[in-house]
Amino acid sequence: NDDQRAAEVIRRLRSLLKKSKPEMEPLDINTLISDTVVLIATDAAIRNDVLKIELESNLPFVHGDRIQLQQVLLNLISNSFDALESSQEEREIVICTSRKDTDTIIVTVKDSGCGIPEQNIPKLFTRFFTSKPDGLGMGLSISRSIVESHGGRLDVKNNPDRGVTFYFTI
Repeated sequence: NDDQRAAEVIRRLRSLLKKSKPEMEPLDINTLISDTVVLIATDAAIRNDVLKIELESNLPFVHGDRIQLQQVLLNLISNSFDALESSQEEREIVICTSRKDTDTIIVTVKDSGCGIPEQNIPKLFTRFFTSKPDGLGMGLSISRSIVESHGGRLDVKNNPDRGVTFYFTI
């Protein structure tokens, strides 16, 4: 199942990069998040990171491409894993859903990591910008494109205490 899911992720990512239409269908965003967390729970445990989900109930279905939205979540969570790597304090990632208005849902991925230098925030979603020694600088750019192709917006803010919150609407 994991092999088939990975092949489907790659196929749809190629489709996105070719500017093909996403495979839109009605989705329960909470189920999509829960399924995505299951995919990376072992990775979180190995890293000693705590993954929490706080999902608002009774949210409307969203119209979206399941694999592409999972790709966005996996990218954001993976970036949080990296941000927690050097943290000596509690290593926590919290994924939340909430209703922005009648038809719009907000998804947040908040970590307790190192945060993002203020001077990097304006460049963060630019293609090929990376602060990681082994990064390609494509993940956040692709994630923003995916969210925008779903009619939403992906953004980021440093938390007042420590860490960062990525959030998107759909």
